[in-house]
Amino acid sequence: MTIDHHIHAIPQGMVDWLREHSEQADARFERRDPSKAPFLIIGGRWPFELKPVFHDRDQFLQALEAAGVQRALLSPIPQLFLYDAEPSLTREAARAYNEALLAWRTRAPNRIALLATVPLNDPDAAATELVWAMEQGMRGAIIGPGVGDRLLSDPFFAPFWSAADERQAIIFLHPLLSRDGRLARPQLPNLVGVPWETTVAAVDLIFGGVLDRYPGARILLAHGGGYLPYQLGRLEKGYEVWEAVRRQLAAPPTAYLGRFWYDTVLWRHETIEYLSAVVGPDRLVPGSDFPFDLAMWPPAVLSQESTQSPLID
Repeated sequence: MTIDHHIHAIPQGMVDWLREHSEQADARFERRDPSKAPFLIIGGRWPFELKPVFHDRDQFLQALEAAGVQRALLSPIPQLFLYDAEPSLTREAARAYNEALLAWRTRAPNRIALLATVPLNDPDAAATELVWAMEQGMRGAIIGPGVGDRLLSDPFFAPFWSAADERQAIIFLHPLLSRDGRLARPQLPNLVGVPWETTVAAVDLIFGGVLDRYPGARILLAHGGGYLPYQLGRLEKGYEVWEAVRRQLAAPPTAYLGRFWYDTVLWRHETIEYLSAVVGPDRLVPGSDFPFDLAMWPPAVLSQESTQSPLID
């Protein structure tokens, strides 16, 4: 049995909200194959098949059982962050999603822990939603790598980080599709761009001082930390030779990498072993990205793993 720290759902209550607000949320349900589930498309980007396991709680729990997943830290899907929408709509969507997840958990409260989504395009409201969600028993929030051109170290987000710090919230940093025009070939914004977005956001948290200012926030990086852990040597060398780099950091880069947590959505066990050697085995948590197409399902079983989690216990 294992604990899955990177797994998604969109309860039927949130699917219903999307259908009701499809125009405001720029949401389309498109059936491409009569024999399959419809595709959900938000904002014309990142379509995915809305398989029943995403929204059918019984199927979801059956999938956990069949894969030997004892517990799940369940997150909203990143397509529904809606950071580009009007803040009022993002606030409404976040509360609807969080309430739908809380209702889902009632069937298996000892098996499902929850992360909220928050209206990060309105940081005061995001802080309020985070506090409310944690008062309901949620463990923290899943967030994207920023809003528009604002990275997460921007003072704009200070109210949210203050709330996360005070509450010692789990903050699951999950990338969105890269909009780099050079990644125009099919699926490259996901295959290459997604880990790149995590890398940029994580480096920003380090060099922007977020880890120093808000040490209580427990930040989990998706997909093994993107490319960050695998270029540690370059960061160390820059710290050694450039004063401009040292001035930005209160400690060497290695110290900061050991302050994140990392999921194991990496597919290759030798890569997971390298990550463990770099950041420490206590900083790795199993994850799958289920039920998306690129899921590593079931999640990797770590040698040091037990039925306890360093994040949710």
